[in-house]
This record gives sequence, structure tokens and C-alpha cells, in this order.
Amino acid sequence: MRTANVLSYALDPPTDAVDGDRVATNLALVLELLDDAKKYDPDFVCFPEYILQLRYRGDGLSRTEVAEPVPGPATDAVAEKANTLDSYVWLPMIQRTGDRLYNAVVLIGPDGAIVGVAHKAAPTIGEMDEGTAPGEHVGVWDTEFGRVGAAVCWDERYPELGVRFAEERADIVFHPTTAGAYQHFLTWAKYYGYHHVTCDKYVARVITPTGARIAETSSGMGNPKITFSGGATARTSFAALNTDSRTYGSFQNRDAMDSIRDEYGGRVTFHELPEVGNIVIESLEPGLSVADVEAAFDLETMFAYEERTRARVFEETDSSPLLPFE
Repeated sequence: MRTANVLSYALDPPTDAVDGDRVATNLALVLELLDDAKKYDPDFVCFPEYILQLRYRGDGLSRTEVAEPVPGPATDAVAEKANTLDSYVWLPMIQRTGDRLYNAVVLIGPDGAIVGVAHKAAPTIGEMDEGTAPGEHVGVWDTEFGRVGAAVCWDERYPELGVRFAEERADIVFHPTTAGAYQHFLTWAKYYGYHHVTCDKYVARVITPTGARIAETSSGMGNPKITFSGGATARTSFAALNTDSRTYGSFQNRDAMDSIRDEYGGRVTFHELPEVGNIVIESLEPGLSVADVEAAFDLETMFAYEERTRARVFEETDSSPLLPFE
């Protein structure tokens, strides 16, 4: 068992910057919410897509004019808060690297160091017209709470990215966005066995590998919210996730499940997903990992079986509609 406390803020900045500086206004909101986060004792905190420059058109500036380097003033300020909070913080922003722009999410560690930077792999055509370059790889990083990565907004339209996160054995995929679409992630979570954490300006939610939507917030009147001077609002989604779980194909592993139950009893639990032909095994004991169970019973994850099948298909034929992942 391995628990991660995950907090995400659905932060809706004001249309007009109080002091005329969009980046300074949004950064101040982020820093204030990181102070608010202390009451949750989070292991991860996430904000919406390019929150540092969100609604930047209100001040008439271009993406280039509001972009910031990494590291830079904003990441330095957030790093101080992350260190005080002893938490990982995902800071979405428009990043300037030389003469290139990226729609980026910076992962800052509990020690204030930059762990990594994820770039939006599929910027919209509008973004690319305005100078945003596509990311060239899927970033996943090791933490003491499992392997974590980030997809950004429009990335969710491309199922091959779901496969890439599975290839990298992600345990949690964070999804900062400015839109509300999430249906694809219900499928990704259930097929590939990772948790999904999303937040936009109005809604934040968590989807588990069983497909359950938990810690879900919305803009409904019954949902508690934080109201800032200047018109900004924020809502919170908080969940304690057990990231020590993996998804296996029900059919090819069916003979092992009774033996696992006999061996481990209540130390593990099973979640069968007949609609996708999978079963999720979750460890309930700190001293026992699902990786140990997998090794002891020679289990094969559904993703590994699918990739083994894909490889065999390409051995059998030179012409296949399957995508050749390597």
C-alpha cells in the first residue's frame, strides 16, 4: 500500500488584472492557494492549464510577452512554497526556451528543486499559429509516491498518449486543462491502470483505475469555494490515493486469482472490470507491494499482453492497421 494525498484547485482568475500585470496577479493567487493547501497536508498540488498566464489577452499582451523561463521568477516563488509545504507542485505556464514557446507544466519537488517539465504534445492549431511548439516526449518521473506524469488539455484527444503513459508505467497522470473534457481518461484509467487527476477553471476531479470519479467538484452552488478580491474563485478537489495498484487482464491471469486470494487474503483487494476485461489488484498492506504479488505469480499486465500481441502481429505480417509503438 502506498498512499498519496492529491489536491487540485479549479482556479478561475479575474478577467482584469488588479494591478495590470496578468502574470503577477495569477502568481499571487497560486501562492495564496499554496498557503491554503497547508490544511490538507498534500503530497501533490495541481493547478489548471497555463494558470500563470491564463486569460492573458485581457492585458493585450502576446504569448511571447508573458512567457517565462524555467527556472525563472515564478518557479522560484512556487519552489519556496513547495519547500515549506513539503509537497510536489505542478505549475502550468507558458514557458520560453530560447526562441521557442511551450505550453508547459513544471513539476517542483518538496525540496524546491525542479523535478521535470512536461510539454503539451498536441497544442491546438491556434496555439501553434501563435508560436507554441509541440512537446517531443511524454514525461514521467519517479517519486516516493509512484511514477507521475502530466498531459495538457488537448493531449487527451490522442489515445496514443494514453499508451505512452502506460509504456512508462505511470501511477498518476495529472491533467491541467482549460476545458472540461475527461471521458477519454475514464477509458485510459480503466485500461491502463493509472489514476488521473484533472483540473480546469471550474471543475476538478480524480478518476481511479476502477473508473470511479472521486473527489469531484463543480461550479454548482452547493460546492464550497474560495472567493478572492478582484473576482477570482477557486474550488478544491482532495483525495487520498492508493497508488500501489496494477491492472491485469482477467482472461490470461484468471487461474492465478484464487491462489493470490488464498496466499494474501485481506492484504490485497480485487476490483473486476468486466466491461474492459480487466481486474485491478490493490495492496492494502504497507509491507506488501503489488509488484511483489506480480512477481510471485508471474502476472502479466493487460498493457504488456497487448504490446506482446502487437509485436507478434508485426512478426506475422508486413501490413497491419495497428500502430507500431516502440
